[in-house]
Amino acid sequence: MSILYAFYYPIVQKLYWDFVNYSASQLRTQLIRQAHGTVNVTYVNQLVDRYRESLISAYGLNKPVMVKYAVQMWNLLTLHFGVTPPGVEYPNYGQTNNIAAIISVALPRTIILFTTGTVIVIAVGILLGVLAARYQGSAYDKAIPIIAVIHSSLPTWWIGFLLIAGLAYGMHWFPPNGMVTPGLTFSQDPLRYVASMLDHMTLPLLAFFIVNVGGFAYIVRSLALATTKEDFVLTAKARGLPERKIVYGHVLKTASPSIVTQVMIALASSLGGGMTTEIVFVWPGMGLLTYEAVMESDVATVMATTYVLTLVLVIALWLNEVIKGFLDPRIRASAE
Repeated sequence: MSILYAFYYPIVQKLYWDFVNYSASQLRTQLIRQAHGTVNVTYVNQLVDRYRESLISAYGLNKPVMVKYAVQMWNLLTLHFGVTPPGVEYPNYGQTNNIAAIISVALPRTIILFTTGTVIVIAVGILLGVLAARYQGSAYDKAIPIIAVIHSSLPTWWIGFLLIAGLAYGMHWFPPNGMVTPGLTFSQDPLRYVASMLDHMTLPLLAFFIVNVGGFAYIVRSLALATTKEDFVLTAKARGLPERKIVYGHVLKTASPSIVTQVMIALASSLGGGMTTEIVFVWPGMGLLTYEAVMESDVATVMATTYVLTLVLVIALWLNEVIKGFLDPRIRASAE
């Protein structure tokens, strides 16, 4: 991480300085708008300069290069991202301008939505992929690649709009956007809150499922078919073992490390790759937060959300290696 940050250091510094100057400009505009009558330009300039210096000090921009680098690395490690510019608010994430606090609200919402969606995609995808491998050459097996291409080619936003138009505004079965019914809180009525969240999750989950299930089923099918050509599978067939036992007891077990890799990548990528889904369905998670921050020219929040999502991806890939070590004896043997 330190090496990567050092490589992008000049770009990061430019972004920090742009953020400081933009925040100072926003504060100046806000103070002038709030002034009644004659504007005291000297007083406004003093407040803006004081605020600007506080930002420069907070991000270590007034320190020597090595000290500046150490301060900013420490801020990243401790998840200290600073505050949003004056006048920039994110009411969907609480009444705070602390970026870390805002992300602490947005990230669990994204995890709830896309982890649930990914688990459903994985469960159905494994079932469809294994069945296709089991009945290799059948019409069902030949249909899986076609379904995968069609599903993967469908834009998420287009599927989202169709679902909203048909099931939300047309049939009135589900709410079109948001996370819960406005005004409803968990402390008031936990059961109604959870039920409302599940109701609001249905359309985003359905859109996510439609776009991703075909591709994952095709991946599982390909991994399973590659395993069926191994010698131990041919030996099991020669011994007369039932097809079901061969597929589920040998093929799927052997392919599990590769499937786990795809699962972990899908889980991590879904957190950062679901921006379109969150925007279309106005789901207040990391994707919608990043979009709103871009629209507000809030550089600090954009950098913070990008960093956190990248960190989640790195952790997921590390967990993938650990889990593969337990599932695959060959990896354990090479490590020893």
